[in-house]
Amino acid sequence: MKNNYYLCIGILHILEESMERMSYFGYIEERLNFLSYRIIRRGHFNMYDINLHCENFYMHLLNLVFGWNLKNANIINRNEPAVDLIYDAEKLVIQVSSTNTRDKVQHSLNKLGQKYKGFRFKFVSIAKPAENLRNLQFSLQKGLDITFDPEKDIYDIDSILGEVLSMKAEEQKKVYELVKSELHFDSPQLKLETGLAYVINALSDIDLDKSKVDFDRESYDIDRKIIKNNLSVFKDIIEEYDVYYSTVQRIYDDYDRMANNKSYAVLQTINREYLNLKSQYSGDDLYRAIAYNIKARLSTSANLNEFNDDELELYVDIILVDAFIRCKIFEKP
Repeated sequence: MKNNYYLCIGILHILEESMERMSYFGYIEERLNFLSYRIIRRGHFNMYDINLHCENFYMHLLNLVFGWNLKNANIINRNEPAVDLIYDAEKLVIQVSSTNTRDKVQHSLNKLGQKYKGFRFKFVSIAKPAENLRNLQFSLQKGLDITFDPEKDIYDIDSILGEVLSMKAEEQKKVYELVKSELHFDSPQLKLETGLAYVINALSDIDLDKSKVDFDRESYDIDRKIIKNNLSVFKDIIEEYDVYYSTVQRIYDDYDRMANNKSYAVLQTINREYLNLKSQYSGDDLYRAIAYNIKARLSTSANLNEFNDDELELYVDIILVDAFIRCKIFEKP
């Protein structure tokens, strides 16, 4: 009897640790992937200030994950070419880059000078997957004895997360605490103004009870579209909130007066969420997934006012009903 008791205790401990590890991992994975998204988006506008933050963040992250003692080479020697992080004791140098092309890696190898003779070079892609780089050939300078194996020495978010996944719970917790302190959604590194937030804020300024306008459902074939997409829960939401179609249109009109394509960009954001999710979900489950992702996007918006969950859910439902009527989500009848 006593043996069974201890066996049960042991199993519960294992299950508890497993749940703890997956909770830590989920948080870490979410934040790293969102950081990469921010890096890519800002890069489109030639905004690279976030990359400086990433050098220090990845220095601490790699130290925790791999047990290294990396230092920021750019602090030791300002604008050090080809090297961002250095671990002298292990003769290790690392480049942290948002560009993951063959030319970028080769250029970095070519820039390594005599001071790094006998070092191992590693390349970390912080924005995009680097799997394609691991199968390529690179040339090394003669006489420097630089060690570089593309298959082993090129990292990206997925390969780092693979290491995190295999960690024990107490090790993962340290990584989790680092990521939480550096990449929480209130940090300026992750916050970005969004058009979605503008629309939500504008909705909150309107007395919705006085803004209801009868909507001509027949001319839009709304009921046929609901049936075609097998919607039940969302059907009730549509029937309740289609009266705000004109209200949302006025908000979009005001937004477009600021610059061209403002409302179009917001609607395309909603459309992309639908396109990304429709192969995984259908019917009401698809609506819930879209709503969840839209709320997740809003949680990272620098310009979103403070709302409680009920308020935010109401406003998200209204803009999604509007997107449904505009045929930005779900199949046409």
